[in-house]
Amino acid sequence: MTTTTKKPNLAESITQLADKPLHVSKSVKDLAKEKIQELIKEETRLVKGIFQCFESPGATVTITVRKYPGIQPFVKSMSDGLIYEIPLYVARHLNGIDISAGLMGDENKRNQNIGTCSYPIHGFRSNNGQLAPSELGVVGNGEATNIPVPMFQVTKRVKRYGFQSMEFSGVNL
Repeated sequence: MTTTTKKPNLAESITQLADKPLHVSKSVKDLAKEKIQELIKEETRLVKGIFQCFESPGATVTITVRKYPGIQPFVKSMSDGLIYEIPLYVARHLNGIDISAGLMGDENKRNQNIGTCSYPIHGFRSNNGQLAPSELGVVGNGEATNIPVPMFQVTKRVKRYGFQSMEFSGVNL
């Protein structure tokens, strides 16, 4: 019995590999860089609107915002009630919104309202009109009870500045 072994054709095996498309998955870092570049492109476009100073009506304040690497910090003296053309990320900052905060992190905890240009007022708060129960209460006979206790936390936020877009107002200037 004679056995013949077929010699592999090296050139043929290489050309077969070259014909197949290679699939290279992107790293998480590369995907994050692409997402940031998309955000930069969207948020650096200029929007026209009216600057609002709620803290001191009629005042002129210097607004400074630095958000993305490689983008020059925004520094401008702005007066209440005047019309300005500013980058979208600055307008969102003035209104207390950060779109990138809503895109990153845990889906269940995403929150775009970050409260920039506002300050908190603390006070006592209850849950749906009910005070939160304490676990420290003890009745005279030694049995533990839950005594209602108000919680001290942020009850509201007071806006300092805002930006009212003219894009949707119907006013043409």
